[in-house]
Amino acid sequence: MDAILNIEQEELLKRTRDTLGQLRDLLADTAASDEDRTALADSIRQLDDLFLLVVAGEFNAGKSAFINALLGQELQAEGVTPTTSQIYLLKYGELTNQVPGDKGIWVQTAPIEILKKISIVDTPGTNAILREHEALTAEFIPRSDLVLFITSADRPFSESERTFLTQIRDWGKKIVLLINK
Repeated sequence: MDAILNIEQEELLKRTRDTLGQLRDLLADTAASDEDRTALADSIRQLDDLFLLVVAGEFNAGKSAFINALLGQELQAEGVTPTTSQIYLLKYGELTNQVPGDKGIWVQTAPIEILKKISIVDTPGTNAILREHEALTAEFIPRSDLVLFITSADRPFSESERTFLTQIRDWGKKIVLLINK
């Protein structure tokens, strides 16, 4: 698989990481707030995070089926009734495994080559009955590099989809809309 970043982008990433490290060292010698220090530490950590693809949409729009097709194997449960009731963070791992993580987010690993370059978030439906799922989805989307929003051609575009897409736009995120049958 080709590298996601070219040489110039890798150099820019290195310079940015170095500059943020210097800023962190300067803040250590000042009366900076804990909030500022935490925000800077998060920024440095996120530089090394993999590309984050968030797959969102209403229940039964085909999110898990799309992810399985992208990965080339059935990793996520699929069905005619809602099957994803939790948020799943899919990452590369030597073994296929699933463990509970923080805040009710499940971490699923698999030895799939594409997961060495990107992490994928499989979300419950944006029309989830449990508001905690919606809140967790809303927590992931602002951190995403790309949101893939899947909607079904079998039902008209809903108000909850419109509202969610408006939120994504307000967060300034790149979005790809996929219409699934």
